[in-house]
Amino acid sequence: MKIKTSLIFAATAFALSACGGAPAEPKGHISEERTAAFKSMMPEFMSMGKMVKGEETYVVETFKANAAKFAESSKKPFAHFQSDPQGNGDALPAIWQDEAKFKAEEEKFHAAVAKLNQAAQGGNLETIKAAYGEVGASCKSCHDVYRKPK
Repeated sequence: MKIKTSLIFAATAFALSACGGAPAEPKGHISEERTAAFKSMMPEFMSMGKMVKGEETYVVETFKANAAKFAESSKKPFAHFQSDPQGNGDALPAIWQDEAKFKAEEEKFHAAVAKLNQAAQGGNLETIKAAYGEVGASCKSCHDVYRKPK
């Protein structure tokens, strides 16, 4: 009986770890809009990333267009950073506990995106690579503090 209980416990633990563990935080309408806005800017960012990494051929005009579109779409998620009474999904309470600090991260991100767009419009791939890295670092620094780990 003890072995059977241990096997059931192990199987349950394995199943939970395969599903990501604890249930996800519910998402309300505001949180869903925020997530959708972030997802809408990812195709351009991913496309630029493939060119920066050499996985795809660097096409200057395509990169310029992607950078310009990304610069616009990257503003949209921040209109949805209000605490959602129906659930904040992956957003951590730290966002609303120190709004000035979060706003500083947002401004750092926007500055990095503007720098990437400027570099893209100039067409110098080495400058673009550095600017793309700054955008990625800005995303990571914000996610490290303000987003639940995946």
